[in-house]
Amino acid sequence: MMPGVMPLKSREKERGFTLIEIIIVVAIIAILAAIAVPAYISFIQRAKETSVLVYISKVKKAQETFRLENAADQYSGSFDELETTGFVEASVGAATRVAHEYQLDLSAGVSSGEPFWHIQADPLALSPNARHFYIDETGVVRYAVGASAGPGSAPIAH
Repeated sequence: MMPGVMPLKSREKERGFTLIEIIIVVAIIAILAAIAVPAYISFIQRAKETSVLVYISKVKKAQETFRLENAADQYSGSFDELETTGFVEASVGAATRVAHEYQLDLSAGVSSGEPFWHIQADPLALSPNARHFYIDETGVVRYAVGASAGPGSAPIAH
């Protein structure tokens, strides 16, 4: 053999990864992604739900403050009016608003001589596992999965 020339067998060992090794690595990455992506999507949905629940609790405080400061002893049917209390951030939309990828519909009035209000919060994304929320003057937040929540829906446990 000539000096500086490697035998053929030595060169074969330095060629790189085999196709089988690459396929195994890609399969492992695919399995990890299949586990991680749904967990990430679930995390994002829970974060949106938490944000909208915080917003709803601010509206509840704003409604209580508005009624105390209102000479007519009634709740507001307008997010714009609730902004004056300082609990609700300024935004566009009087009776309907979009916050944290949820559409919030506010209603208020008087029924049987008693003032009432409620908010229906429905997610904009059509995820079958997304929760819909409902809160009224009782302060109890209720939810339903896959359909709009209402006064008969399950309460959120605190």
